[in-house]
Amino acid sequence: METNPVYFYVNSIGPDGFFSVCKECMDENSATRVYLIRGGVSESGKFIEEVASSLEKEGLFSQHFLSFYGDETDGVYFPDIDVYIFDENKIFFQPSMIDCKHYTVDLGVCGDRKMLYRNSYIISDAKEREKKFLSKAVKFFSAAQSAGEDIERLSGDAVNAEKIERFVSRFIKRELGTVSTFSGKEYLRILTSPMPMGMIFPENTLTKMCPKLYCIDDRTGTVSKLLISQIKESAMLCGFDVISLLSPFSQKAEHLIVPEIGLGIITSDDLHHFEGDCFRRVSYTRFAESEKMKKHRSRIKFNVTARKELMTQGYFLLGEAKKCREEYLEVYSRSYNRDKIKSLADDTTREIISFVNCT
Repeated sequence: METNPVYFYVNSIGPDGFFSVCKECMDENSATRVYLIRGGVSESGKFIEEVASSLEKEGLFSQHFLSFYGDETDGVYFPDIDVYIFDENKIFFQPSMIDCKHYTVDLGVCGDRKMLYRNSYIISDAKEREKKFLSKAVKFFSAAQSAGEDIERLSGDAVNAEKIERFVSRFIKRELGTVSTFSGKEYLRILTSPMPMGMIFPENTLTKMCPKLYCIDDRTGTVSKLLISQIKESAMLCGFDVISLLSPFSQKAEHLIVPEIGLGIITSDDLHHFEGDCFRRVSYTRFAESEKMKKHRSRIKFNVTARKELMTQGYFLLGEAKKCREEYLEVYSRSYNRDKIKSLADDTTREIISFVNCT
């Protein structure tokens, strides 16, 4: 039996550099267990996919975490047994419960260290070039973020807060009901991420998890942030767990999923426009005073165009960084014993399966 996974990101890149929610994921629940795949730089993502595939065949539902480079895997999560698997080569914090709830699988023992040492200059040179391209991309993303903040500041004066509050109040009564005696929990993921091919978000996730999907068409970002923030707080007060889908730029929720009732609220803007089917589309214009918006229309339009151009250059630089990464991954890939890696994957799979009856 195989399950159909959904896809998120837990790592991304934005105006402040590398952005990750891995640590927050690891601390979600007291019983959460985490496997950290160390070493095997070119093989770690494949290792995670192999373990995930085996567990999915056992009937376990999974969430896959994509790489912002586009063709790698950063990790996977199995909600039924509360187990994460992360590529430790891509996280930058110290796990706190090593060998207790945080387990390390070292793929480095499967590598030919002499061969890797002989090729260390090639690897180092490609990594350094990758780092420079990423640094340049971050600068363009930072400039794009500044343009976005100016758009929000200008449009913020025109937003009618009372209209937003009335909409949220009706929405809560219709979709979520009344306040509960207990509060729901918030889980963090990323759904939209800059990649070499543009700002991408996996629509498969929305289709599978959100039979009822609201889409907020908001080119400014001001209205959608207010709506999603208020709906999120209300949903938790009504006792529902929520998945807050953070923007790697604002690091605030730009989309929201309430899994228990299959409800999703997403932002559609100029950078990640959603054209799929949805239950209802909500335009930001219904919450904005048109006369006030007219005063800033030309400047907002200028900023929207500038942001698009800056983001496009950032995407291009990510593509150049990816080419450099592919250079050193090709060197790494020649240096590992696949049979040893397969054996480690089988051992890891068996151990995780043993958790099914003891969670």
